[in-house]
Amino acid sequence: MAERMNAHLYQALATPDALLSLDLCQEGLKDTQNNIFRFAAAKSNVVDFIEPYVTSEYDRSNLQMYNSANSVEIYRNFLDWLFQTFNVQEQEFRVEILSHLKLSAGMKVLITGCGLGEDIPIVSKAVGLGGEVHAQDISKAMVLESAKNNTQPNTLFTISNANCLPYASGYFDAVFHFGGINLFGDTKKAIAELDRVCKKGGKVVFGDEGVAAHLRKTQYFDVAVCNNKLWAAEPPMDLLPHGALDVQLTYILGNCFYVIGFTSGEGFPYMNIDIPHKGTRGGTARTRYFGQLEGVSAETKAKVYAKARELNISAHQVLEDILRSAL
Repeated sequence: MAERMNAHLYQALATPDALLSLDLCQEGLKDTQNNIFRFAAAKSNVVDFIEPYVTSEYDRSNLQMYNSANSVEIYRNFLDWLFQTFNVQEQEFRVEILSHLKLSAGMKVLITGCGLGEDIPIVSKAVGLGGEVHAQDISKAMVLESAKNNTQPNTLFTISNANCLPYASGYFDAVFHFGGINLFGDTKKAIAELDRVCKKGGKVVFGDEGVAAHLRKTQYFDVAVCNNKLWAAEPPMDLLPHGALDVQLTYILGNCFYVIGFTSGEGFPYMNIDIPHKGTRGGTARTRYFGQLEGVSAETKAKVYAKARELNISAHQVLEDILRSAL
């Protein structure tokens, strides 16, 4: 079994949805309920998690598109066209976009929608043999091709659904996806999954087609969308988890692709809602929101503010004193 992978790599894996732990067995990985997720080929470091996790029309469409006999060639042709169209050197582009992850030695990194795996050598070099590189795609053809081209001992692959990733929560220091999230069907869930498997304080970076807003009423936009309808997509900023911190939105490749990066956090961002306001109105963010009362007449309100200025205190304090005294 050691031929398949370094033993510690499979600790990243868990059953989709239920997130049960997994143990190595002869056929693949077995969960606590004796369900087996099999290796995709003899002596391979590819685990197949697809069944029964392909359920939507988007999943089936993606499989039809990327799992055909010619899918690898078609995808490679598209990439060649893309980088020539925008006059970008592919390797330089990949190094630049992966720099958003701020990788360093020893980090554990997940690449979802890995395609043909061209990003893996860059990530593997950055994290070193002490780190881990995990790569995922829904297409068996893509993953097997990627695994064939990337035999680094610190790399593990899964054939799986990006909307229910087979990885333990909070395992990775950085999570990356570029190209494909527009096709996942449930974009919010896909983003939530990227965030779920990332450690709090870790980096999530993802992107896909979507022409920048300032170009949307131009012929440039019309030409782009006529060529590829996905370029009409907008960056899903409203679907980010509430805990996302240090959020950044940039556009690349002729401003036809968005890249969103954020630091994984928990709950809403920090805000101290108890800092008193100086001035006539006074109060705090907490009292202004949670202490709202039924409105009073304009005349009464003017008297409250006049009394506040007379006593050199805030209107908030005047109301507090009056109401406390009356109640």
